[in-house]
Amino acid sequence: MSSQVAAFIVAVLCIVASPAGHTQSDRQSDPLPRRGALGVALGSDDAGTVRVTSVQEDSAAAQLGIMAKDVIRSVDGTRVSTPADVIGAIGRHVLGRTIAIDLVRGGLLQHREGMLKPLMQEKLAGTEMEYGSVSVTGARLRTIVSIPSNRSGRAPAVLLIQGGGCGSIDTPLSPDLAQPGLMRAIGMSGFVTMRVEKSGVGDSEGPPCDAIGYAQELAGYRAALQALKAHRAVDPTRVFLLGISLGGVFAPILANESAVAGIVAYGTIAFAPTTYPGRSERFFREFASVDVPAAWAKVDARVLVMHGTYDETTTRDDHEKIARIVNARHPGWAEHRELDRLDHCWSRHETLEASRDKCGRGAETADLLNAILGFLNARSN
Repeated sequence: MSSQVAAFIVAVLCIVASPAGHTQSDRQSDPLPRRGALGVALGSDDAGTVRVTSVQEDSAAAQLGIMAKDVIRSVDGTRVSTPADVIGAIGRHVLGRTIAIDLVRGGLLQHREGMLKPLMQEKLAGTEMEYGSVSVTGARLRTIVSIPSNRSGRAPAVLLIQGGGCGSIDTPLSPDLAQPGLMRAIGMSGFVTMRVEKSGVGDSEGPPCDAIGYAQELAGYRAALQALKAHRAVDPTRVFLLGISLGGVFAPILANESAVAGIVAYGTIAFAPTTYPGRSERFFREFASVDVPAAWAKVDARVLVMHGTYDETTTRDDHEKIARIVNARHPGWAEHRELDRLDHCWSRHETLEASRDKCGRGAETADLLNAILGFLNARSN
C-alpha cells in the first residue's frame, strides 16, 4: 500500500521527540541517537480538538495512562489544536526530559508527566538492519541499510532518492507503506538497500527540512551514495539509484558525480521544480539554476523512467523526454514505460475520475515493484 493518508497516520502514531543534545565535538564519534516516541494515533475535528484514536501497547503513552478518545490540550505547556501541532510539540521535546501533557477525559482536565521511550527500530525477515548516519555541513543524517542475510559476497545495492516533501522514511510501526515499503521489498529480493533522512527529519540532526536549500539536500544524497558504495556488503560497481517523484531529478546529478549501474525514476519531471508548499524559497531559488535535461544528457548508465497513466502530478511527456535525451547519446540505454491506471503514489484506480485527489487510495498493485525488480535483476547479474 502506498497511501499518503496512511503514511500521515504512521507519522502521527510514531510521534517523536528530538534526542538529547550532543556537542559539536562528539558528533562524529557518537552514534546518532534514536528519537523518542509517544506512541499514539491522532484524529482531529473542525472544533479544533486533537483526539487520541489509538494507543500503542507498551508505549510511553500507555505508561502515562493516555487512552483512546482522550483529547490532548497541550504538550509541555504549548496549546495544541491539530495533530500537526502535537507532532511539532513532541518533536521539540528533548529525549531524556520529563514530558507534560494536559488532556481532557469525560469533560475533566487531567495532567500527565513522564518519559518518552526510544522509537523502535525496523525489522525485516531475512535481513540485517543497520541504523547509521552520514555527515554533511551543519547536519548529521540518519541512514537505514538493509543487508540480505543469505548474500554470497558483495551484493548489488539500491539507494532511495526520495520525493520532495519533508516526511520521514523511517516508519517502523508500519514499515510496508509508500517509499519504505518499496525499499523493503527490494531488500527482500537480494539487494542491499539504503534510505537517508533529510535534515531535521526523524533522527537527523540539522536545520529543519523546510528551511534547507537544494545544495544541502543534494549533499545528503551525495554522502549517502558514497557511504553505500564503501559499505562492506556492497559491490560498488552494481549500485543503482531509485528516484521517486522529485528524487528523479536528483538522480542524474548524482550519477554524473559518481558512476552508477543504473537509474530508475517514477513520477518525475524533466525540469527544475516550481514552488510548492512545504519547502523554502531558498530551495527553489537554488534549484532554478540546475539544467535538468543537461544532467540527463551526461548520464552513462542504463535508465528506466516510469509514469502512471492516472498520475496527475507529472506528465508522460517529461518521461518520454528523459528517455529521448539519454538515448540520443546512448541508443537503447533508456526505456520509458506507462503503468496502467496508476496514480502518483502507484496505487491503481478504475477510472481517471475516481483517481482525482485520491493519490495512494486506490487498489494495491505490485506493478511498480515488479518493473523495478525486472530492471535491477537484468543489470546486476
